[in-house]
Amino acid sequence: MIHPSTIVKPVSPLIGNGVFATELLKKGTIVVVRDRFDIVLSQQEFSDLPEVYKASMETYLYHDKHGHLVLSWDHARYMNHSCSSNTMMTDYGFEIAVRDILPQEEITSEYGLLNIQEPYKLECGCQDCRVNLCCDDIDRYAEEWDCLIKESIKLVPYIEQPLISLLNREVIDNIMKVVDDEHYSSVRNLKWGKSLNNGAGNMKNTM
Repeated sequence: MIHPSTIVKPVSPLIGNGVFATELLKKGTIVVVRDRFDIVLSQQEFSDLPEVYKASMETYLYHDKHGHLVLSWDHARYMNHSCSSNTMMTDYGFEIAVRDILPQEEITSEYGLLNIQEPYKLECGCQDCRVNLCCDDIDRYAEEWDCLIKESIKLVPYIEQPLISLLNREVIDNIMKVVDDEHYSSVRNLKWGKSLNNGAGNMKNTM
């Protein structure tokens, strides 16, 4: 589920729609939580779908660390990539703001954390654009991304968190371990071991 202070709006004819903040989302705000209403498919379940379903879904799917295909049930699916994204996926089942997101600013994600199966050209247009999204980005940038995420998670207890009730006790305990510098789970743990074209290889490639 995505933060309630968000809305879908057109970005540009090239990119299509995107998700925007309707109020200030401070650094450390939990922006998206993976919940029980998200659609989770195995590789086989996706392959067995009628082509009309696959064609409609695959742009918005991503692979989790177990190789399952995940489709957000709400408008979190419309979050676009930026090489300078203001949110990042974590190994705690949520995506977090890694800097303040201003009202009316587009909320962007780092697709390098979503286990893409084929490299593709990026058109995010950000100042630090990597030009291409590569399958090994998570290996190359993990240390940098971990620093941003860890710093942001430390702020979680001190910020209004509308989605906090969606987290289970274990996740909350793990957040507090990060706050207390006891343990942090790296984004390297998000990496799914396989790299293959399984019929959903062009997921999350709208940008």
